[in-house]
Amino acid sequence: MKGVVFVIILSLWVFQISPVIAENEAVFSPEGGIKETLLKEMESTTSTLDLAIHEMTSPDLAQGLLKAKQRGVKVRIIADSKQAKIKSSQITSLIHQGVQVKVLGGKGKGVMNHRFAVFDGKRVVTGSCDWSNASEKRNYENLIILRDSEVVSSYQKEFDRLWREKRIIK
Repeated sequence: MKGVVFVIILSLWVFQISPVIAENEAVFSPEGGIKETLLKEMESTTSTLDLAIHEMTSPDLAQGLLKAKQRGVKVRIIADSKQAKIKSSQITSLIHQGVQVKVLGGKGKGVMNHRFAVFDGKRVVTGSCDWSNASEKRNYENLIILRDSEVVSSYQKEFDRLWREKRIIK
């Protein structure tokens, strides 16, 4: 009986001091499923989707953002001011369809070079990939999904800081 009590107490102690480990996930391209992963994350989002992106040229990913918005998800995008003006950019189309977008240039001649999204304040996707067809089909890219609440909070704070940024270029 004492052995059973010891095991129970030891188990409770171990669970009390061991950190909860969030499951992270890594995805690689070309053709490794980055686009499908992003679409799946968008489909499971219920309240907010904050995207900071350098380049957005994928019609499929833009459509995923619009579907999220139509379901009532609050979608906000910060994109690079120069990349948003290129012919293949989906940013202008998203703006015309009512998505909240800010375009931001870096300091001096810098660029808005982030590539991350915060889903429902609970998950972050980040990595080397732009939201483009080239990132899925031709480039060697990576995407990681992070679920650690402290890390997600850091990304959310960075997005919110950028959203308040005064150096907006239209």
